[in-house]
Amino acid sequence: MTSTISADVAVLNPPVSIIIPNFNGASLLRNNLPSVQQALSEYPGSGELIVVDDGSRDDSRDILSAEFPEVRLIRHEDNRGFAEAIHSGVNAARFEHLILLNSDVRPGPGFIAPLVRQLQDPAVFSASPLILEETGKIHPCSLNCFSVRKGRLKRLRGEWARPAHNGPIRPSSFASGGSMAVKKSRFLELKGFLPIFRPFYWEDFDLGIRAWRRGWRVVMAPSSIVVHQHRGSIRENVARRRVRTAVQRNKILVEWIHAPVALLLGGFIPRLFLRVVARTMLADPVFWPALIGALARLPQVISIRREISADQGMTKSLPEILVEIEQENKRLFERESGRL
Repeated sequence: MTSTISADVAVLNPPVSIIIPNFNGASLLRNNLPSVQQALSEYPGSGELIVVDDGSRDDSRDILSAEFPEVRLIRHEDNRGFAEAIHSGVNAARFEHLILLNSDVRPGPGFIAPLVRQLQDPAVFSASPLILEETGKIHPCSLNCFSVRKGRLKRLRGEWARPAHNGPIRPSSFASGGSMAVKKSRFLELKGFLPIFRPFYWEDFDLGIRAWRRGWRVVMAPSSIVVHQHRGSIRENVARRRVRTAVQRNKILVEWIHAPVALLLGGFIPRLFLRVVARTMLADPVFWPALIGALARLPQVISIRREISADQGMTKSLPEILVEIEQENKRLFERESGRL
């Protein structure tokens, strides 16, 4: 009887590897790791906690050694960026089920099981929790719904796109890289976060869209809850202008990588020319470095588009995916609100 129960627990609650990238986040680790450890200890399955120190210059490593000796520490001697830190952790992970967490994320009790449960569905690529701000307000990035409007990707913010506590499982265009669950084999099959987006931002959107294009789903499980100090893990370490430049550049790259040719020529590129004029007139200090950075990566964009085109499993287009996610979320909202 005992062996049967143990086997059932292993199937329903498989072992997990929690991976946390860290760069000069000593105070964040000290504040948030106890909550991660508590959640892992309460999880019915087993697990491990991995911190990838990405070339920190503060006392992060000393704190981990002295206060969290049970944490597996992977060291980068130099700062390589978010994606490289995640990949080092993924490659070192002992278990198939992974949870990626930023150092500025504090998980709530029981946050692991609802995420892992979604991964038991072979149609699901990744799952994300309900993300709360420090005030307790639901963060807009909990549910990621976008559309292509007037030649640009635009986040949708209607009432239907705002998730609720204890609501249904919702489809999402991507799971935030700062709090997501994914199977190691599938993450590696899609080559994870692509290096074109170094050092950070929009790599998770790209990964989610590539999963949808493969025919897999990305979902948000509102019964799993985390608190996120948004951008807290980089805010004190990276100049604001550099962050803004990376955000704008990588959004352009995502559009160039995933938009169909007709949409590129008829929407995104004309819109980009209008932005060139407008931002030049406004003397925007961020736009031009972002555009130049994107143009410098154009050969990589072409290579990635060719790889996607050659992948016969990627049959869906970006517009089709975004419409599918929007329509399903609207139906779920109407059903929950009693309008159906």
